[in-house]
Amino acid sequence: MKRILTWLILLILCPVFALGEALPSVEASAYSADGMSYDDGTLSIRIETDYAYDTNIYYTYITLTEADQLRTALAANYPSKTVRPVSSMAQENNAVLAINGDYFSYHHTGVVVRNGQVLREQPVATRDTLIIDADGNFTILTKNTRKEWEAYRDTAVQAFCFGPGLIVNGEVQHFKAGDKVSCGANTKAQRLAICQLDTLQYLLIATEGPEQKGQAGLTIAELTELMVQKGVQQGYNLDGGSSTTLWFGGRRINAPESKNRNVGDIIYFVSAAAAEE
Repeated sequence: MKRILTWLILLILCPVFALGEALPSVEASAYSADGMSYDDGTLSIRIETDYAYDTNIYYTYITLTEADQLRTALAANYPSKTVRPVSSMAQENNAVLAINGDYFSYHHTGVVVRNGQVLREQPVATRDTLIIDADGNFTILTKNTRKEWEAYRDTAVQAFCFGPGLIVNGEVQHFKAGDKVSCGANTKAQRLAICQLDTLQYLLIATEGPEQKGQAGLTIAELTELMVQKGVQQGYNLDGGSSTTLWFGGRRINAPESKNRNVGDIIYFVSAAAAEE
């Protein structure tokens, strides 16, 4: 009887464990024959390849029907420094598409919100904040004072602190090396960025780099120029280098021959189609 009472208390206090949200569906038939697009009526994804600055470029266009189809996941509960493959976290969440996130667990500054839960509030001018609200819209904070952050705190469903913001409200951002963490000065590197084009329309830009044979990589300025060409309204730099991973349709699209680096978090996209009974 004591054990039964204990379980009843746990069920009352912790309904999330008792009810558990069902995983989203993934429609195998929604993938194109070449494995570079997906459309199930609720989620549309198209990957285009290009070559610029002596580097392979991957443009991923995403259109959602609901804002909560853009989600995040951690390798382990914060503040753990556990790392795992992007593929592992993507598969356990039934992601159609996933990328590595901003690796925030390995420093102690910036603003971090994941799926509505505030994990860290240490705004600093050197770490631009990307906020994604309940409508799926991007806001990039570049001053990053506490007052600026608090004005948006109640609207943030996700917040990232890698940065910097490269295009804000359609305007290219200009800064000197050292003004922002991770701006990389003129360093050529493998790059990853997440951008908003319009309402529930997004663009991921992933590039290869010096880690791959024959690939030059891009500077931050060159990555920004690609955004300008694509009409990006909000563009934000994410963790690049060997962490850069574009996972789609059960495989790594970019630099498939490279060794997968384990990371602390992912950004991923799911279908809104109802799973079959």
